[in-house]
Amino acid sequence: MKWFSFGNKKNKKSAAEVSVLEVTDRSFEVQVINRSYKTPVMVDFWAAWCGPCRALGPVLEKLAEEADSPFVLAKLDTEHNQQMAAKYGIRSIPAVKMFRNGRVVDEFTGARPEMLVRRFVNKAVTAPAPPLGFQGSDDPTERLEQAKSQLKKGNGLQAFTLLNDFPDSAEADAAQALLPMARFMVDVADGDALTGVDSLDKRYQQAALALERRNPKKALTLLAEAWEAGESFDRPYIADVMNALFTLLGENHQLTKQYQELVTAVSS
Repeated sequence: MKWFSFGNKKNKKSAAEVSVLEVTDRSFEVQVINRSYKTPVMVDFWAAWCGPCRALGPVLEKLAEEADSPFVLAKLDTEHNQQMAAKYGIRSIPAVKMFRNGRVVDEFTGARPEMLVRRFVNKAVTAPAPPLGFQGSDDPTERLEQAKSQLKKGNGLQAFTLLNDFPDSAEADAAQALLPMARFMVDVADGDALTGVDSLDKRYQQAALALERRNPKKALTLLAEAWEAGESFDRPYIADVMNALFTLLGENHQLTKQYQELVTAVSS
């Protein structure tokens, strides 16, 4: 089982390999609510003493770990995380809720056989997604400017919701160029960008924090350090993030001119 704890414990594995998350009251917002803007998140509200939970759990984990799984499974122990259990009205367990765009889109209680769980998943992930919590303009030009504004303010999640699935338009290429910066900020927050290499992950986390604090110079310095700390296969990813920041700053900005040579070879 690919299992990953997102509570008070430090991440030690690459989140890219994880399909089952152990979440807590403290980590729920980032790991479930925010993550659900990127991919559907199924939450299994369970407890160790619950027999039906022990029967349903392996079924949910099996489906989450399939190569083409359309969702991530987050497991929340209701005995130790009563705040979220109360918030979502959990009165009997197991209780399963599917989140998309920060909202519950479908749910069921009690143990179910695999066939019925598959049917539940298919219905929940193929139905139209709920409206985004952060609404952007329907006009592509205005939407792009909104995204740039959110990036400049250090709001990665809001920028991501505006740039992801951007409408076909003359502004779509610019939106695509900015998206890696927004996604980087979101992926570092929930762990998806982390590699398990401490020296690299530390710089990723510090760079994301610098972007949140509207300090592009420090962010670029740290990304350049990440470039040196990582392997050759890490550099295209870092280049995408840096190029997105260059797009936001503009080609004539001093920082763009200072750091762009570093990524030209990989980006070309």
